[in-house]
Amino acid sequence: MAASLFGFLGGLIAARIIGPEETGLFKAFTIPLTYLTVLHLGTFDGLWRQIPYYVGKKMPQKVEALASSAGAWNILVSIIVSIGFIICALYSLWHHDYYGVVGWITQAICCWGTFYAGYLAATYRTIHQFEALARITLVRAIVNFGMVLVLPFLRFYGLCIRNASPFITGVWLLHRNRPLKVHYHFDAKTLIDLLKIGFPFSFWGTLYSSVWVATESALILSFGGVTALGFFTVAIVLRDGICVLPNAITQVLLPRAVEGFAQDGSVRNANAKSAWLTVGLTAFMVLIVLVVSYSIDFLVPLAIPKYVDGIPLMNICLWFAVVQTASLPLNTLFATGRSWLYGRGVIVGFVVFALAAYLLTPTFGGVIAVAIGSLLGRTARIIVAYLEIFMLIRREAL
Repeated sequence: MAASLFGFLGGLIAARIIGPEETGLFKAFTIPLTYLTVLHLGTFDGLWRQIPYYVGKKMPQKVEALASSAGAWNILVSIIVSIGFIICALYSLWHHDYYGVVGWITQAICCWGTFYAGYLAATYRTIHQFEALARITLVRAIVNFGMVLVLPFLRFYGLCIRNASPFITGVWLLHRNRPLKVHYHFDAKTLIDLLKIGFPFSFWGTLYSSVWVATESALILSFGGVTALGFFTVAIVLRDGICVLPNAITQVLLPRAVEGFAQDGSVRNANAKSAWLTVGLTAFMVLIVLVVSYSIDFLVPLAIPKYVDGIPLMNICLWFAVVQTASLPLNTLFATGRSWLYGRGVIVGFVVFALAAYLLTPTFGGVIAVAIGSLLGRTARIIVAYLEIFMLIRREAL
């Protein structure tokens, strides 16, 4: 919660200093890396599922073998992707595009936070390790908040520094405190075993997360240019800030659901860990969203007047917190290890997203249509997933 507060306040201060054009220009450089997240190939998802699974099975040697091979793969990907962004920076330098130089170099740094730090975070799976991960998250948020001091002087370049600094800090702290201090060794057989579990979930999870988010930004950039993307970036800051509670609870519930399923194989019992919590927390988030939505209309002109035209986007993005909270029971589908059950909802959701955005564009305009379509798509995904869980519990009872 503290990390989220720092991130939210830092985002507001940055928005007060930097206009939507520069914010959108910087955001445009982040879109390729968001798509390239797929290159972890499911190692994150595999570790999320297999570490608590093999802990439940009392097989620590298997845990270390999987972590070793996954770490080697993500280091290799980090090197390759960072070289690609450096080449882009050199191309920009050749054409005297200094925004491009710094923007691409920033992405070359951030890719290590995406792949290697993402791998390390996936190895923090116990309650004690979650505490360490929370402290690291807080430190990263403080660094990010502190970097707003450079924005009045460096503007776009300050945004690059502010984005890269917490990634550097996060990689260092996650590596220093990593719970599995294994020697990284690329073992094709072990990696393939991990990907058999992780890649199917990664395909759907990446489609729902990084590909979905990158598509949102790409479409808004296409419809409204860098200014509209700047408005959307601040709306995302608000969306991420209000989603911190359900996201934190998901991090804790997921390994418990997997361990419980590994021990008794019961979908009903795994789902029971989150069902009533979801009902209460969703009702609470609806109340929070209504209060914040009412407050935005008079707070935004006072706090970040450059982004007044982005208020409609902000109001739509607030409701993503309710959808995120309602998705807590989906940990049950992940625990089963049957990716297709998880994936069907993602397919339906993405189709609804695309179709709704297309149909709503003539009425609301492209930018608003993308935001509404994304919200409707995520809602459709949850409805399908609930039906999957209901059918699994019903079959289990027969």
